[in-house]
Amino acid sequence: MTGPASPQFHGDVSGSQIAIGNHDVSQWQHVTHAGSPAVAPSEAVRAFLAALEQLGLREQEEEAARRDAEAALDEASRQEPDAGRLRRLLGRMQAVLVPIAAGAAAGAATGVSTGTAQLAQTVLTDLQQALP
Repeated sequence: MTGPASPQFHGDVSGSQIAIGNHDVSQWQHVTHAGSPAVAPSEAVRAFLAALEQLGLREQEEEAARRDAEAALDEASRQEPDAGRLRRLLGRMQAVLVPIAAGAAAGAATGVSTGTAQLAQTVLTDLQQALP
C-alpha cells in the first residue's frame, strides 16, 4: 500500500498485528520463545499487583489473586524457583485477566471499560511472556 493516505512503516514491524480500515477489531497473538522469559516473572507480577485494584474484581477474587501474586513473587525470588509452581501461579493470575481483557471485544454489555480491558491485556501479555 503506497499512497498519501496509506500507512507507512519505517523500520522493523516484527511480531506486530496491524488492522487497517477496520471499525472493530479483535486480535490474539500467541508467541512462543526459547530461552529465558522476555519479561522477568517478578516484574510481571508487580505489574499485576499494581493493576489489581483497577480491574473491578469482587473482593474475594481480588484477595485470591493477590495471594497468588504474592506467592509467585516469593517463588520467583528464590535462588532456584520451582518452575512448575511458578507456571501454575502465573496461570491462575492469567485466568483472572482473560475475561476482563476479552471485555473490550464484547463491548459495553460486559460492563468492562476499554481502558480496564486494555490494562488487563497489557498485564496478561507481560505474564505470558514471563512464563518460565
